Amino acid sequence: NGYGINRNSVTYGVFGGYQIIDNLAVELGYDYFGRVRGKEQEFRAFKHSAHGTHLSLKPSYEVLNGLDVYGKVGAALVRNDYKFYDTEDKAHNLKTSLLLGAGVEYAILPELAFRVEYQWLSRVGNANKAAQKRGDTAMFGPGSTYSPDAHSVSAGISYRFGQGAAPAPAAAPEVVTKNFAFSSDVLFDFGKANLKPAAAQTLDAAHAEIVNLGLANPAVQVNGYTDRIGKDAANLTLSQKRAETVANYIVSKGVNPANVTAVGYGEANPVTGNTCDAVKGR
Repeated sequence: NGYGINRNSVTYGVFGGYQIIDNLAVELGYDYFGRVRGKEQEFRAFKHSAHGTHLSLKPSYEVLNGLDVYGKVGAALVRNDYKFYDTEDKAHNLKTSLLLGAGVEYAILPELAFRVEYQWLSRVGNANKAAQKRGDTAMFGPGSTYSPDAHSVSAGISYRFGQGAAPAPAAAPEVVTKNFAFSSDVLFDFGKANLKPAAAQTLDAAHAEIVNLGLANPAVQVNGYTDRIGKDAANLTLSQKRAETVANYIVSKGVNPANVTAVGYGEANPVTGNTCDAVKGR
């Protein structure tokens, strides 16, 4: 019909998305799809530009670490603007087009990715209807239509929220163990569970060392032992009472009582182990 079309143009846009699951996202974007100029013989006949929004699903598959291939399927609502140079008339229409696409995406950083994408839109606009609105029913000749497909190749950058490096895990609390051994002769009279007056100085020195460790919430375990003289049951009871006496003194110095335990041990678990087993009259 004597018309020629300048097919190549520049496209650009922005988009945002949401990762539904690991391999499926939804994206919403706005694109300027480009501009086409039509000629009749050697004269400019019309100009067609298109822009609009699109919504699509984006399934993806990781082929290498950080490298994904993906597809897109969705729909675009496109506004088509026409200018007819012979009369300087303008017209526009809205049309929904099928959108298909495919691309590759590479994670430069965990939160930053580079993508290259091919996109196809079906039958963008309808210049015949736009021409009819201005009363030109023969704009493209009898039986001819102008409703082109739009193909584009684009490159872009995407930012992935929440994908930055995870904060380093909190360091495990340092465990500091400090052992103190006290002779029962220093702390208690024979067969008694009450502290001697001189015991305070010894226990205060131990408490000072605990404080100097700089622990925010120290745990203290007091183990009580008696000698092997006498009955085991009586010795076990005495060692428990002595352990509790020392524990109570430590609590009185400000240590959290929930972190202080007292355990008495009898003949079955002597502080000397088996080193005295061969000693007569032990």
